[in-house]
Amino acid sequence: MARLPIESSQSCKVVLDGRELDYFGGCGYLALAHHPRVVEALRAGALVHGISAGASRETTGNTRVHELLESDLARIFGCEAALLLPEGYTANLAAAQGLAHDHAVALIDERSHPSLFDAAAMARLETQRVSHADSRALRRSLDACGSRRAVIMTDSVFPSRGVLAPLREWSELAVAYRATLLVDDCHGTGVLGASGRGALEHSGVCGEHVLLTSTLSKALGCYGGFLAGTAAQVARARAASHVYVGTTPIPPALAEAARAALDVAFGTDERIAQLRANLAVMRAGLARLGLCSGSAELPVFAFALDTAERMQKLEAALRNEGILAPYIRYPGGPPEGNFRIVITAGHSLVQIERLLDALARLRQVVG
Repeated sequence: MARLPIESSQSCKVVLDGRELDYFGGCGYLALAHHPRVVEALRAGALVHGISAGASRETTGNTRVHELLESDLARIFGCEAALLLPEGYTANLAAAQGLAHDHAVALIDERSHPSLFDAAAMARLETQRVSHADSRALRRSLDACGSRRAVIMTDSVFPSRGVLAPLREWSELAVAYRATLLVDDCHGTGVLGASGRGALEHSGVCGEHVLLTSTLSKALGCYGGFLAGTAAQVARARAASHVYVGTTPIPPALAEAARAALDVAFGTDERIAQLRANLAVMRAGLARLGLCSGSAELPVFAFALDTAERMQKLEAALRNEGILAPYIRYPGGPPEGNFRIVITAGHSLVQIERLLDALARLRQVVG
């Protein structure tokens, strides 16, 4: 599929081929990438720090704002410590490298993001796939490990399928088998849980056996990744991870922006409440069209028509009406691809109703 050459963007609009379109793609769940406080923090940070840290944090690339951001992340997500990485992908790599000193096997939900499989391979952990969200299969795999210690790895959210991982059950198994549960919460952060703090809050999972990884680039609208857990887990990753030691951190200006985004997102519940109100409208509308499936709590609405050709035609017809609702092919999704429509806290009710009206009219005439 061809890449889209987006020319400029606002919170919920993009310019493509010279036309402004309502935008329902990406992952900006809390609509923070264009928030004035976040943009101003980035601008002010660039004036103080320039564009790049210029070196690994373990040489001369560390700044006070990197450390403050780590403290913010640990506090907000209820962990002893956090470690900042260049992005969510590298957060998983660093977490696995830190765990490899006393774990031998990685048991990974088969539908997890490729970064978890790459992380296990890079850490030289023996990798076994576990049937998707299957607690009985996980127990069998843990039994087969014998005396070898395992790390259980899973995404918290499988957005294209509208499925949440059974974290409570998998956490109980981790405790019973002296395993570590590594949860990639990229799509749960800022979305799930009573206060939006993610899948661990949502499922009531916590403890020294849990290690959290996530990203700053989805709900928080910034860039970077992090891992959070006990002080010992974070110290081990910092000492043992070549990915952490050998990379330049996110620019300090982006760290300033991320701190502002965290404050906007979690300073009050206003942003998260608006997201959930918008999701309720969209879910009800899709249910009327017979297109709704998956968890009611997720901002990603994925559905497919019977052929790739019809989906291509529908995407083009929507774009002609000023709406970019992307049809994609992505690892872990259906072979023919699917629509992946994202609703954010920044969408207006007018935009959502316009999309629902267009879907109702156009999906009947594209085949």
